[in-house]
Amino acid sequence: ARMVYVVEDDAGVRALLERVLGTLYTLRTFESGPEALEALRSAPPDVLVTDLQLGDFAGEELAWAAANLQTPPRVVVMSGDRRRLLRAARWAQAAVAKPFAIPALIGAIEAEPPVLC
Repeated sequence: ARMVYVVEDDAGVRALLERVLGTLYTLRTFESGPEALEALRSAPPDVLVTDLQLGDFAGEELAWAAANLQTPPRVVVMSGDRRRLLRAARWAQAAVAKPFAIPALIGAIEAEPPVLC
């Protein structure tokens, strides 16, 4: 199974994603950017799904670190901020607007070409 990291500071959203995505992938979830950054460097996933607003930490920073790994994961960004999401869509492999439908998120994790859901 693909290793997927989900970085989401909203506990409710994180719990929902754990329930749904945990049945499809080997999943690790993180509440904070710095915690995810550490894991990213020690055991890179196949896919990184990150919210762009993680308290006082920017998801863009996490995605940038992931892109610079020797074997970069597929990066899927999520945000309720449409303009920020559109900017991120230029360099992420997929961008998903919040609130999102679960199939749209799974499609973003699975899809090969870049998608804006």
